[in-house]
Amino acid sequence: MTAQAAPMTHSSPTNSEPASLRREFHLDGIVQGVGFRPFVYGLALSHRLTGYVLNDANGVTIGVQGSAAQLADFARELRELAPPLSRVDSFSEWTIPLDDDPDFDGAFHIRASQQQSAATVAISPDQGMCEACARDITNPADRHHNYPFTNCTHCGPRYTIIRRLPYDRPHTAMAGFAMCPRCARAYEDPLDRRYHAQPVSCPDCGPQLTWRSGSGDAQAERKEALQAAARALQTGALIAVKGMGGYHLICDARNEETVARLRVLKRRARKPLAVMMGSFEEARLHVEGGEAEWELLRSQPRPITLLRKKSSAELSAETATLAEGIAPGIPYLGVMLPYTPLHQLLLEACTIPLVATSANGRGSPILIACEAVVAELGAQIDGILDHDRPILHPCDDSLVQWAGRRRQILRLARGYAPCTPSLKKAVTQSVLAVGAQQKNQLALAFGRQRIYSPYIGDLHSLPMQQHFEQTLETFRGLYDLKPETLVSDRHPGYLSHRWAREYCTAEGATHLEVQHHHAHLLGVMAEHDITGPVLGFAFDGTGLGDDGTLWGGELLIADVRGFERVAHLKPFRLIGGEAAIREPVRQLLGLLFESQSPDEIGALGIPAINQLPIDRIHNLHQLWRLGRNAPHTSSMGRLFDAVAALLGLVDEPDYEGEAGLLLEAAALRLAPGSDPWPLHFAITEPAGGPLLIDWSPLIEELLAQQGKVEISHLAAGFIRAICELIVTLAKRFPAYPVALGGGVFQNRVLMDQLIPRLESAGREVLTSEILPLNDGGIAAGQLWFAIHHLAEPGYTSPPAVSES
Repeated sequence: MTAQAAPMTHSSPTNSEPASLRREFHLDGIVQGVGFRPFVYGLALSHRLTGYVLNDANGVTIGVQGSAAQLADFARELRELAPPLSRVDSFSEWTIPLDDDPDFDGAFHIRASQQQSAATVAISPDQGMCEACARDITNPADRHHNYPFTNCTHCGPRYTIIRRLPYDRPHTAMAGFAMCPRCARAYEDPLDRRYHAQPVSCPDCGPQLTWRSGSGDAQAERKEALQAAARALQTGALIAVKGMGGYHLICDARNEETVARLRVLKRRARKPLAVMMGSFEEARLHVEGGEAEWELLRSQPRPITLLRKKSSAELSAETATLAEGIAPGIPYLGVMLPYTPLHQLLLEACTIPLVATSANGRGSPILIACEAVVAELGAQIDGILDHDRPILHPCDDSLVQWAGRRRQILRLARGYAPCTPSLKKAVTQSVLAVGAQQKNQLALAFGRQRIYSPYIGDLHSLPMQQHFEQTLETFRGLYDLKPETLVSDRHPGYLSHRWAREYCTAEGATHLEVQHHHAHLLGVMAEHDITGPVLGFAFDGTGLGDDGTLWGGELLIADVRGFERVAHLKPFRLIGGEAAIREPVRQLLGLLFESQSPDEIGALGIPAINQLPIDRIHNLHQLWRLGRNAPHTSSMGRLFDAVAALLGLVDEPDYEGEAGLLLEAAALRLAPGSDPWPLHFAITEPAGGPLLIDWSPLIEELLAQQGKVEISHLAAGFIRAICELIVTLAKRFPAYPVALGGGVFQNRVLMDQLIPRLESAGREVLTSEILPLNDGGIAAGQLWFAIHHLAEPGYTSPPAVSES
């Protein structure tokens, strides 16, 4: 629905006033759905200008008439005072003739939106509830009192409800909700903060709650539905709740039995769960943090923020103890504050902290329809708090932390994505980067627009592959795109690689490939808008290297054209390939077999190895010796797994990165004033090849001290050794800024040591603060490579390597 505002009350300039000029402005970026037109309207009124403002598929267009001084002030404030959720990427203005244009009739108008064939406007992410709406739902005199879908131009859903551009109500999931007279007046009043807030509604005309049984039968409506859900939670129930971008599974965060039940349902034995607290004050009772961390927690995107748990001794006597099963064995708790009025009202009604985790099962996409919840979970949950506003596009909760004095985004989703940084120079053709196999996200470029999709997930199952294709189709449909160049990881086994290759064959598009660790560093370069070269440390799990082995502990001198591998971790075998990742003792044996026989290893007294039958150790040794399904890897992430197994911290990981988190937890148990155990890597210089980072002396010292030295000293020593390694290697290449990419750098203990050490040595340190530094940032790096490939058409990527 679109509407034209009432005309201004002041008259147009007369002949006695300064000579009139007409100027037209065009702005693109995040300028729709964020209160930009009413802001322009108010600005025009304040400067006594006539003219118009309108949305089109490419942004916002403004035509104004007034004196030169008025227009100059208007242009300055248009740049400086834009709404808080907006972002102006392009600002153009030009003079237009003083003709008899009916748009200049002595008033200022908000004109109806224009539909154009090619859309370029940036889509705003969903945003958490603003302070004004929070006040409305608690004010008994306000018509939005206790209404769970209250929103305005400064908050609420955007991406998850849009069907097509421009962003107007008929193009959203709210098209089926006709506004009542009071909502219509607010929607049509440019001076109301709900002017053209597309999801605007109230109890009389908007979406409503329904409390359902696990089988989907409606049992209560509206306020009674909320109260029924609250009562169920207070008595230990496990329920599904429809949020902004999907359904959560929710339960009492204090109830060990219900948390354990949730874990069985999710098939998630130890992976940490997030807790939603009713207020910032409540969160501070359970976790501790610095001011920067508190700001992240309270920021409008309302991400899940990883914060240090308070010990039981630090908790006040009045503070309810959270279930130990929420985040077992690790020092951090993922906390979020309510980001919709629905969550705020539910927390106030039940007065307890709530576990809130996505309702989808392992290997499945976010659930957005009640029918899917009933089909997958109905018999195992106690109820569903549902509503009738459709979710068009699933969107997970964002996950962030503060590490090395910088923000890290571990999952780019609600509140942050779609992320749409503009390009300084337009690309000559549309580009699609399809990302990695794990933590997949997409990236697109067309014109001056660049888009990073919300987090998709791991592409290991057919439903996730379908989710990948549906997310791609969302953006292709919104922007009417047919990508002409696709770029993927070089690993031929990745679904994203295969999809890109098949698309290019069918559509005649160009297919580029980028090595995995190069893409990690390119993602950092893309965020900082540089082309390199950089001295890049790419430490992660595994990615296919150019020599056919699995890389992951790499030092590259890299730019947007390519890279030189100047150092890497000494390779060792992953016995059983993927099976070794699920069973870290295989990785430990892969290290030990390099220098010792099975019988010698059996005599070392390592608990993780001693629990294996001796004939199994010999069988694994045979696989190692023959190299049968035992690829070489230079992965620092896999070294973390092996060390965690050696120290008895992990047997079978429940989730990716668990070994690193457990090592981090052990290191944090080091008593204040105590020193980490001295451990070190050796750096050797093979003739004619890159530097070799030899883990042998580190492993030998760990073997010598196991059972003699506390694990906290050894874990802290291992992390300290990696810090010292990076500092030492950086000194060898002093001419470059240092870039850090890959999931290993999510380790907060490492980053809190490393960043100050490098900066105190005078090095510029580049990390990702907007993009994930894990595989979620791979697509951004792939896109950055392709953009510069198009700018240098004579350059081609290296030939593909076969899967090892």
